[in-house]
Amino acid sequence: MAAKEKEREEKGLSDYGIIYLSGVINEAKAESVCKEIIEFNIRGSINQVQMVINSPGGTCTAGFSIIDIMEWSNIPIYTTGIGMIASMGLLIFMTGEKGHRVVTPRTSILSHRFSAMNMGNHSQLIAGRREEDMLHERILNHYMTYSNIKDRKELEKYLLRDVDTWLSTEEAVQLGIVDVVETMKKRS
Repeated sequence: MAAKEKEREEKGLSDYGIIYLSGVINEAKAESVCKEIIEFNIRGSINQVQMVINSPGGTCTAGFSIIDIMEWSNIPIYTTGIGMIASMGLLIFMTGEKGHRVVTPRTSILSHRFSAMNMGNHSQLIAGRREEDMLHERILNHYMTYSNIKDRKELEKYLLRDVDTWLSTEEAVQLGIVDVVETMKKRS
């Protein structure tokens, strides 16, 4: 029995097919997560990846790189939201395998429009605005793909308003961005 316990202690989360995505999503974190997903696909030793997410969001480009690799993966990726899934963290969470997007009952869920800041001369500002418009379209399309909302006006009314939209877990289920609210064990 001691040998099994030692083996269990020496294994990391990746040995069990688990990715823990926590904190601000930036390029370095996205690179790490993308590499893990690619390695799982190359090894082919697991049936599914379990991605646990606790993130306030981060940069859109970093987040969409994770989303692209999740969609590319031959291995289904199940997502679990804990603590907070907000902004780009929510978009990544939503990309999980339909039917397997789970949150704990006390998870804070935030949806909002992205914000950006551009600097430069007039031509650079125009070019930056074009990228922002394309990014907004990507976000709208992502929500319409991974939620129950299929109408842009309805999406902007409920999830991408001019102010932050904090959702209860039940509201997130109704809108189709969460599949299951995990029942927690009661301790006596």
